[in-house]
Amino acid sequence: MPRPPTKAHGIASAIAAKIVAGDYAAGAWLPSERELANEYGADRSTVRRALRLLADQNLVLIQPGTGTQIRVSEPVQRDASDITKQVGNWRGFAASVLQAGREPFTRTTVREIHADIVLAKWLAVPIGSQVLERARAQGIVGDPPVQTSTTYVNWQFAEKIPRLLQVDTGPGGIYSRLEEIGHRVEIYEESVTCRLPNKEEQHILEIRQDQPVLTLWRRAYDISGSIIEVTHRVVVGDRHDLIYRYGPGA
Repeated sequence: MPRPPTKAHGIASAIAAKIVAGDYAAGAWLPSERELANEYGADRSTVRRALRLLADQNLVLIQPGTGTQIRVSEPVQRDASDITKQVGNWRGFAASVLQAGREPFTRTTVREIHADIVLAKWLAVPIGSQVLERARAQGIVGDPPVQTSTTYVNWQFAEKIPRLLQVDTGPGGIYSRLEEIGHRVEIYEESVTCRLPNKEEQHILEIRQDQPVLTLWRRAYDISGSIIEVTHRVVVGDRHDLIYRYGPGA
């Protein structure tokens, strides 16, 4: 049988309900541990555990020596068409964050891999083909990551564009480098699903195992119909608002 919730879980749930209801405004400070202990009839160590549970859910920030503050965190709004737009030297996620007046961060690793059966299908290459992988964790400075975004490029492009092997691909990123050698993206297709995160995603994105994530596979084609890159994104559902527009005026 499942174990009943502890006193700390009960207090955390009660405070979380107040946060969701707006009883505590974003950026406000919670009452002190002593005040919460009196309110919920618990000792301060139990209240401390409850606050840590809320911090694990990214609902509050615990400021040692100061108190506990309600986290200010609005979902990133991203127009699906932003991938084609450039703001300064940025495209895609970073451009959306900058347009919202916030500061993005990206942590990137670059390596050579060989395509497994899933990646081979998306890139339309034989299993085991040499592929360039550019893995990124992206978010807003001061907040946990919003998404992982891993781009896979056929090795023939990496050989033609050595800059793709570097963390910094220069102004405009990968697409600008591909355009410079005559491979402008003409068509995107995207597949979107929802699931629970695996352990690696929980660690990178700082989320619980029961927090749903969106998974997006995006494939980009040039004018000849050749696949020039594939990107796999894993997005924390409540940290991201993806907007699609349709119609001739979109």
